[in-house]
Amino acid sequence: MSERRSYFRIDESIAIEFKEVDEITANTAAAELQFPNTASLKLFAELRKIDNDNAHLFHQIKDTSRALGEYLHNLNRKLDIISQQLMTDSKPLPPSKTIKQVNLSEGGIAFGSSRALEANSHIALRLIFLPSNAGLVLFAKIIRCEPSNTGEYQIAAKFHSVTDAQQQLIGQQIMRAQMAERRRSQHSLQ
Repeated sequence: MSERRSYFRIDESIAIEFKEVDEITANTAAAELQFPNTASLKLFAELRKIDNDNAHLFHQIKDTSRALGEYLHNLNRKLDIISQQLMTDSKPLPPSKTIKQVNLSEGGIAFGSSRALEANSHIALRLIFLPSNAGLVLFAKIIRCEPSNTGEYQIAAKFHSVTDAQQQLIGQQIMRAQMAERRRSQHSLQ
């Protein structure tokens, strides 16, 4: 099985921005430095990671004390609301040119672009998943760039130096999208 097919893939509408960077930057710099106002994205990602880390403990507490579990759940909802408000500044308002249909996997992304990118070059990507506003900033290496029949170029890129937290966030988004598609399919059958 080829590497490009070793992950689940989804088609999803997300807010995406990219900037070309050199290989040294992609190997040594923080991707967040390539975009202004990414602090809220990093904060949101870190809060999600903490949620995932605490999920098991939360269920144990809720089994022991239902009242304490409900109280902690409500505190967590407050934090979610605050973090989503912070993300509002970074979220493009529809119809934004940055919201595109992409093909996403844990290993990479394919998207349309008005400009061609050189194969084996590097880009910094800012991805904001809608409607959750979860987002991340990371580097990718261009695998291919081909003209499409829409007048755009179809770009395929492999994520570069992805952290475990970033890969986990991408995986969660893919799982959410798959579950939403399954619900839509079941609903249309009824």
